[in-house]
Amino acid sequence: MALFGDKKAKKLAKPTKSDKISSATIITSCMTVNGNLEGTDTIHIDGTVIGNITVSNTLVIGTSGKVEGDIEAKHVIINGELKGTIKCENLEVMKTGKVSKMIKATHLILDGTVDGDITGIETIKVLEHANIQAISLKSKTITVHGTIQGMVVASEILEIGEKGFVEGQITVKNIKTEEGGRMVGTMSTYQEEDFKEPIAKKEKSILKKVTGAKKNSEDDFFSKK
Repeated sequence: MALFGDKKAKKLAKPTKSDKISSATIITSCMTVNGNLEGTDTIHIDGTVIGNITVSNTLVIGTSGKVEGDIEAKHVIINGELKGTIKCENLEVMKTGKVSKMIKATHLILDGTVDGDITGIETIKVLEHANIQAISLKSKTITVHGTIQGMVVASEILEIGEKGFVEGQITVKNIKTEEGGRMVGTMSTYQEEDFKEPIAKKEKSILKKVTGAKKNSEDDFFSKK
């Protein structure tokens, strides 16, 4: 069952009989698809897909579903397994869901197992059953009721509930921890300019300053002569 409040998403997550027949593409548990899939409405996968999936509305991976490839969709609900990258607006990884590689979404709700690079443009909610192994986990607002291990960056606030556990390199602007919530590792204050400017650009800027200073020094030396 979908957790987002969007009425359209709820309708797609609970289609009527006519919706199932007319608008949803279903890959059943006995099917294996080798190749890319594209759709304009709902794709529901209970079987195996080896290839990329692009859908303009909702993708659902059922508990028996497995996907190896990259996904682009509006809404994604995962009860099964994905090995690949996800780009979407709303993502829900349910209790039985497993995702590895890279996630980029506007809003994320995570209650399963996730391993990789995770970006939530606005919010990330880590629920009680979640186990997150993050190369990096970044968002404006991060709420934790499960377990996160890795690098965590919250540009606005990190909230750790009474059953929440965060371990690793933590960078936050504000933090709120309920009684029972745990945090282990190093913590630093979020500085917006540190993340806006790419490292390569910073190095180039520093090199330019050093080169400029050296040139000025040489000009002064020769002018004195």
